[in-house]
Amino acid sequence: MKLFVCLSIIILAVFTSCQDTSEEVVTPELMELVNSASVAFAYSGDSLQQFFREPTRAYISGYFYFEDSLAEDIIFGLDIEWLEGTANPIHFAGADWMSLAGLTRNGLLYFPVGSPENREGTPTATEKWEVRNLDVILQPRQWYQMRINADFGAREFVSVRVTGPDIDVTEDISGYPLEYPNYIPVDDPSLTFYTFALRSLEFDPENSGNTHVYFDDIEGGIATENEFQIVFQDGFENQNQIEDIPFVLPVSPLSAIAEDFWYYENEDAKISISSKVSRSGSNSILCNASLAQK
Repeated sequence: MKLFVCLSIIILAVFTSCQDTSEEVVTPELMELVNSASVAFAYSGDSLQQFFREPTRAYISGYFYFEDSLAEDIIFGLDIEWLEGTANPIHFAGADWMSLAGLTRNGLLYFPVGSPENREGTPTATEKWEVRNLDVILQPRQWYQMRINADFGAREFVSVRVTGPDIDVTEDISGYPLEYPNYIPVDDPSLTFYTFALRSLEFDPENSGNTHVYFDDIEGGIATENEFQIVFQDGFENQNQIEDIPFVLPVSPLSAIAEDFWYYENEDAKISISSKVSRSGSNSILCNASLAQK
């Protein structure tokens, strides 16, 4: 028996030494950046139509959850955007005013700041970020709520609030201009709501650690006189899978895009409806910030 084992080892060694080693093992290429984002649209009803004529303050809120091994560099959060549309814009045809804010598990708050070019009608790449330390450490396997307030009349941020177990912090970011990052040629105006998790190869060349962040119970509202009116609510119980936005060029009819339905925000997004964890109901949405190719 020992002789058989020894012979097997020798044969394996000879076989290995005779193999062509000129071909190197190819490691799958990682993306430079991934933004795994979902998007849902809201545009119907008298209150929203009034908002599109005279934009006021609006908000998005929702709950997020991550596991013990979530990588420290993953930025995750929410976003609410006002798409002006091409038919009758207030400022610029196709303008997209973005009020995005993200967190890391170590309590760093990130939000993009608009440029003077945006105010003049030119979209720009998202490159200027403001970073704040909220002096909190978010705990795994807990549901936290995040709320972003924006003033779309002034096209400025207002505040970001994070609440959860032993945490209730509000960061005043009023006065920072909203960014106009994309020309979006839909015919009519809309509010859009987003969940996201993003990662850059610059901050983790190995794409290590857990990259999953879950979201549930997303809500959006607009200011009407002295109160906010809810115009969007979803807990991911009404669809089983995410789909591509049914978008066509040169101008896409907004009516062809379903309201209260979650789409992929971009072609690289890794998004799915998950039943692994949920704050309410049976499902949540999973945003996977892995830099691996799909």
